[in-house]
Amino acid sequence: MNKFDQKFFAKYIPEWQKLKGIVHEHFIVIIWQLSKWLFFWVLIPSFIFYYFNSLATIIPFVFFEIWLLIVYIKLMYDIFNWYNDVWIITDVSVIDLDWELLWSDTVSVKFTSIEWVEVEQDWIIDTITWKWNLIIHKIWAKEFVLENAYKPYQAVDEIEKYSQWYNDYEEEEQEQHNIENFDIVMEALSWVVEEYLEKKWLKEKVDEEKEELIEEYREKKWTIDLS
Repeated sequence: MNKFDQKFFAKYIPEWQKLKGIVHEHFIVIIWQLSKWLFFWVLIPSFIFYYFNSLATIIPFVFFEIWLLIVYIKLMYDIFNWYNDVWIITDVSVIDLDWELLWSDTVSVKFTSIEWVEVEQDWIIDTITWKWNLIIHKIWAKEFVLENAYKPYQAVDEIEKYSQWYNDYEEEEQEQHNIENFDIVMEALSWVVEEYLEKKWLKEKVDEEKEELIEEYREKKWTIDLS
């Protein structure tokens, strides 16, 4: 992950999470898309416009320039859209970023919800170009898919590494929480036992004093024993 990616995508994650990696779509995807647009909407129209001179009298050149400007804007948008179609790996979760011109949508899946990660190959050439579909299978939920991911096995290693770290951290936190709860319960029980013993001691003390008082009155003259 380069420094530009680190700064650019930091705004899409919560402040309390740390950015660990970015998974882009393969650059072949955008090259193929741009090639089709350049061929069908720039090269062929340019050839027709300049080969048939009669079109210059029907269609002013300024309209052709406007058309090329529109195509250029569309291609720039596609490049930016491709660049923002990513998975963001943090120390807590994987975030799927879906960017559009006027809005952006992020969907997050925590490591505790991941059952397994799959790399899916469509064509033999994908092995040569390092281009596969990356799939996160979630527990009792719909899977996460990033199509045509670039170097997906590196992403799998990152996800598994931080997922294991996060799960170990969660287990340690849970164990510490259980210990704290046990201490609270034992402290509460000690208070109950202490209070019980104190009440028992007071009761025995009162009974003892009562017996002494009764015995004292029995020994006095003119005392009638009603027991």
